[in-house]
Amino acid sequence: MTTTPTTPSDITRATISERPLLITVTQAGVALSLSRSSIYQLIWSEQLVPIRIGRSVRFSMQQIEQFVANRSTPQ
Repeated sequence: MTTTPTTPSDITRATISERPLLITVTQAGVALSLSRSSIYQLIWSEQLVPIRIGRSVRFSMQQIEQFVANRSTPQ
């Protein structure tokens, strides 16, 4: 049985849990079907720009989707 969020804070939590704003290098690799080292190569070649929070490296889901969209368009 699935419950429907009823308060604004429940709705916010449900929305965030469905789609995270930021993902890790490992999660980006899974999303793109690439290894961690391939993700780091994309960072070093400036094809992906990470968001750094302290020593943590994260990517926005929007950037990952845009990365794929840019490579999907015929040139």
